[in-house]
Amino acid sequence: MPILPQVAMPFVRLLCKFWINHKVPKQALDDILGIDITIEGGEKFGISSHKIAQLHRVAVEQTGDLGLGVRLGQYVALSDLIIGNILMRSKTLAAGIDAFMAHSTMVSESGRFSLVKRNNGYICLSFIPHENIDFSSFQKDMVFASIESWIVKIFPDANEHIQYVYGGENFRTIELEKLLASPIREGKDTYLEISTSLLARGNPEADELLLAQNLEQARKVIAKRTQRLELYVAVRSAIKECLIQRCATQENVANQLNLSIRNLQRRLKEAGTTYQAILDDSREALALNLIKDLDTPLYEISFLVGFTEPSAFYKAFRRWTGKRPGDYRQDVMQQSVKNETLNAISSVDELPY
Repeated sequence: MPILPQVAMPFVRLLCKFWINHKVPKQALDDILGIDITIEGGEKFGISSHKIAQLHRVAVEQTGDLGLGVRLGQYVALSDLIIGNILMRSKTLAAGIDAFMAHSTMVSESGRFSLVKRNNGYICLSFIPHENIDFSSFQKDMVFASIESWIVKIFPDANEHIQYVYGGENFRTIELEKLLASPIREGKDTYLEISTSLLARGNPEADELLLAQNLEQARKVIAKRTQRLELYVAVRSAIKECLIQRCATQENVANQLNLSIRNLQRRLKEAGTTYQAILDDSREALALNLIKDLDTPLYEISFLVGFTEPSAFYKAFRRWTGKRPGDYRQDVMQQSVKNETLNAISSVDELPY
């Protein structure tokens, strides 16, 4: 899992445009992001997955619309996204889903897709968040409503071959049926069940040229993100060493990397970030890792991530996650148990389709 998994900035802007159009106050979004999302460019090339979870939660709270995730997914499917084109232009649906899964990190690094063949003639397409990543049922609604919409565009009768399993709370079946093309049923998690006959069917929208163009664009995006990540990892590693020594200054970090401050700043600018941004991310990543150790007191975590006062750490932690450290630690414990259960379920009867 990449350090501090991120969601690509163009995709975040797409989400925020939808939320603002649905009367979510822009300031509420900017307060979480720490930037004005409508301004193109800037330092960031992605937004932390933790902040994306906060955005989804705030959007639902502000609108009171528990179907917002589904509406958002359908909106995403109307956009000209590379990842959607890859799914829709492949020779078969099976090939499209394979390619979609292989290139999904160009949009989000928050987790991984799992494809499991059942014994009833269906496959289960699910999404498993990385450890300690908050990924709500509303976010899964966005993911699977968009995938369902793309599939229905290709195959108008897809609703006869897809089951939308919904694991969220406080939402009646009849309300979901109004929003989704496919039959739904309640479950412990949100995922799609797709018939193997639909997977094998030839895609009438297949286009080898367009598929190749979109795959090439996806590879370039992923390669660029990988290069940025390599520099990010090197700087973060140096910062971690300096944090341990209580000397996390830009000069000391540059020395660790055998660079001048000017060269370090230049390379970070080319990567679309800054030293201060990575320092903040490094503190966040270290804090989120340390907080999993229940034997480490919160005041000690505060010291280990470079804060001289616990109050400053608590304020920063709330900015990072939207929660107090103690509350977050409780949520981590509960999410860990849930992920273990989902991993156990997805490993049963796993077969190639």
